[in-house]
Amino acid sequence: MINVSKEKSLEQLLISSGAFLMALFIVAIYTSTALAIIVSALLGLLWILTARFTLLPSLMSTSSVAVWASVLYLCFIAGLAYGDVSSDEAFSTLRKYRELLFIPILSCFFTNERYRIFAWKAFLIASIFTLLSSYLMDFGMMSELSRPGSFSLKSRITHSIFIAFFIFFCGHKIADEKAYFSGYSLLLVMGIVNLFFIVQGRTGQLVFLVLVILFALQRLSKKGILAAVLTMTVFMMLFLNFSDKSSRVREGITNTAIYLRSHDKKSEAGVAIRYKFWESALKLIDEKPLFGHGTGGFGAGYSRVSGNKLDIKNPHNEFLMMAVQFGVVGLAVYIGFLFSLYSDAKKMAESEKWLAQGVLGTLIVTSLFNSPFLDHAEGHWFAVMIALCFGNVRNNNNLIQGDSE
Repeated sequence: MINVSKEKSLEQLLISSGAFLMALFIVAIYTSTALAIIVSALLGLLWILTARFTLLPSLMSTSSVAVWASVLYLCFIAGLAYGDVSSDEAFSTLRKYRELLFIPILSCFFTNERYRIFAWKAFLIASIFTLLSSYLMDFGMMSELSRPGSFSLKSRITHSIFIAFFIFFCGHKIADEKAYFSGYSLLLVMGIVNLFFIVQGRTGQLVFLVLVILFALQRLSKKGILAAVLTMTVFMMLFLNFSDKSSRVREGITNTAIYLRSHDKKSEAGVAIRYKFWESALKLIDEKPLFGHGTGGFGAGYSRVSGNKLDIKNPHNEFLMMAVQFGVVGLAVYIGFLFSLYSDAKKMAESEKWLAQGVLGTLIVTSLFNSPFLDHAEGHWFAVMIALCFGNVRNNNNLIQGDSE
């Protein structure tokens, strides 16, 4: 009897300490790549020691997101069996996409309400720290921590994505938590100013615009939606025409026009180099449309079809990245994964559904211009946020009970 009591106490201690570990993991994603790797390994060990893996069968039976994420990773494993790339390159790509497996693994933790509470608090703390540190860098402080060409801890792209979703999060908190209305309103305004006038990540700016429309559709009446669209239209017109901070957006528009007008200038048109990546990706897909070139097949294929010897590992588009490696089969699986996010979100209570839909919208926009699961910070962030938003399967079908400490 005493031994049983000790075992339960040890398990409770592990679960409680695990909640702090999860919070540290989320903060590390925003701040330190090395720390994030170390803590992710500790979470994996905790997953085994606390037998969270025993929840996988129930999780898989209720969460199509976990199933599709696992199937997508199986594509990478199957892709090792064919293709012309070296085994080192193939396994390197396989390791980088391990975040897909984090989704079902972390979802097992988030059936526990304690983990969910700590995770959302960590998200809030990490987001505020990221925002404030960016302002300090802009003021000339913490400059030794800033990334080259950006007042941020992470790259301009990664930072802008994090801040865009945080603004969306603050919008929902403003609508739901009147006691903290002033605080979240201040953070929302600071986030918008940071996104458009300090760091200026174009991907994040586009994510922001999409999430504003999504928020309006979720929370506002038809008149409110119209007002939101008009407000954002006026804001963007003023921003593009009167702010010198809009130079990167205007540069992107100009370079796109150059690319469409003159084939000879495509490779010299700044942001339009991405279109060159996309062209090469489409050529590779055309060569092997059904099953693709195998895991890690874009890099070598790009050098061959483009004649460019640059070490380019991805086409900056997750849809094309999947299609190059695994053909239409892999592309269908990735679209199926995205659709599973949409379908599972529909089963949730409204407050959870709204944030889950925001994660989906952020992932879709990011996937159009980047390969988020290939990048460390973005891949880990999406894995955690997907698991956090979609891992609470009890809200869906009530199959996992008794785990709400």
